Formats: sequence, C-alpha cells, structure tokens
Amino acid sequence: MLLREIKSIYHQELREHYPAEEIDSVFYEVLEVFTGLPRFVLGLEPGKILAKEAETPLFEALSRLKQHVPVQYVTGRGYFLGMTLKVTPAVLIPRPETEELVAWITHSHDFSNSRLLDLGTGSGCIAIALARHWPGAQVCALELSAAALEVALENARNQEVKMEGCLADMCQPLEGAAPFDLMVSNPPYIPEGERRSLDAHVRDQEPGAALFAPEDAPLAYYHCLLARAKESLRPGGWLYLEIHRDYAAPIADLLRAGGLQEIQMKKDIFGNDRFLRGRKPVSGETHQPL
Repeated sequence: MLLREIKSIYHQELREHYPAEEIDSVFYEVLEVFTGLPRFVLGLEPGKILAKEAETPLFEALSRLKQHVPVQYVTGRGYFLGMTLKVTPAVLIPRPETEELVAWITHSHDFSNSRLLDLGTGSGCIAIALARHWPGAQVCALELSAAALEVALENARNQEVKMEGCLADMCQPLEGAAPFDLMVSNPPYIPEGERRSLDAHVRDQEPGAALFAPEDAPLAYYHCLLARAKESLRPGGWLYLEIHRDYAAPIADLLRAGGLQEIQMKKDIFGNDRFLRGRKPVSGETHQPL
C-alpha cells in the first residue's frame, strides 16, 4: 500500500480523536518507531510503497490509538528535555510543564556536589534530567510503584547517569537517609472530582495513583512532602513542587506555616500557577512570612 494512503487512513480514523495537525505528528512518530523511516520520507518519496509486513504494525498502532491509548504508550517512548525515555502504562507521560520545573531548579542553583531527591519519580524524568545537569550530584529517585521504579532505573541506565532508586512511600519517613540539599516532586494533585473532565487518553490510560489526590484531601501529598522536608532536608536546602493551579495559595500557606522561607510561586508557559518553592531556614534565621 502507498504510504500516503496509510497516512490518509490515519486522518480518517483519528479525526474524532485528534486535531488534523496532531494526527500528522502521531502518524510520523508511529512511522519512525515501527518502520525506521524518517518523518520527511513522503517529501522525498511521494510514491513510497510499504510491504505488507511493514504495514501491519502501523495498523495495529492505529487500532490502539482509536481506543484512546496515548501515542507514547503505543510507541513506548516519550520525550523530556532532549531525552528519549521509555514510558509504559506504569508511569505518567512526561509533560512540558515539568520541563519548566527542572529548568527553574537548574537556572537557580548549583547542586554540583549535592544530594538531590525526587519523590514520586515515575519515569525518572526529573531525577535523570538533574543527574545529567549535575553529574557529580548524588541523585535519588523515590517511587512507591515497583513497576514505575523499574522504568525509571532503565531510563537512567539508557541515559548513562548515576541515579539511585528507592522503593518507598513519600508519606512515610525516610529511614536512615542522610539530609538532602534539594527535594523535588510532581505529586498526584488532580482532585478526583475533575476525573470526568479529563481527556479519555489521560483519564482512562495513565496511572490514576500518579494523577489523582483524594477528593476530601487535595493537599494530602503536599502535607507528606512538607513532613519529609522537615525530616530530611538540610537546613538551607530547597523544596520544589509542581502544583494544581487552583491550590497555589493554600499550598504556599502550608509551606509557610511549616517553617519554610522564601516561598515563591511560578507560572507555567500557559500562564497557570504551576510551581512553588521554599527554603528550609538555617539555625538562627527568623521566619519571615511573605
């Protein structure tokens, strides 16, 4: 079959699921992964014909896409700060907003020889990006899901960075851990009440345990993270968080009440309140509410 005909079928079958320009992106991503053909192949060979064995995985992928499976789970890969990472249904798909969180950290500090902890690491995207930026840092990735931690460790090996994995619950004390200079987390923060408003490929496909906070306690994981900062963050160390846009003020109040200083909120590229940071005071510093 002509490759351009297969592309046309993708547009016909997926037009109720994606905008036209996104279908092009999805098609070429699937094409590259399953056939090895470059994205510009139709520009060079408009009459390109695929053999039957090359067509089959493209139509199998199309079937999964029609069932709202994200293209990243279909291809098994996602992208984060120039890295190609393995993704499976055990982990959240890395998002551009989280790239902004990492950029805020790396542009604000020098943690070259420091201890860094990513709580709820998922695919490992945050921890691995930090380990790439500061090869001399001791980076630990904490994750409750064994399947997710396995993905994160595989990604670390593929990116050739040093990263320690820790199978643990962010809502439990970190037994025996030396203090950290940085703690960072993108915890579950979407209220259960918003589940039905999400796109099906997010709501029904990505791991709910990594997406949703309890309906009656939307700040539950931030209480846990503040507790871990009190226990295991070095005086003068920083806590960085990704947050729900509707809870920026109460989370900032929580950090402030917990004794952190220099609380600062940052918007994401879409103009939403998305990130917070605070510093643990050193001995003798006075608490200065902002």
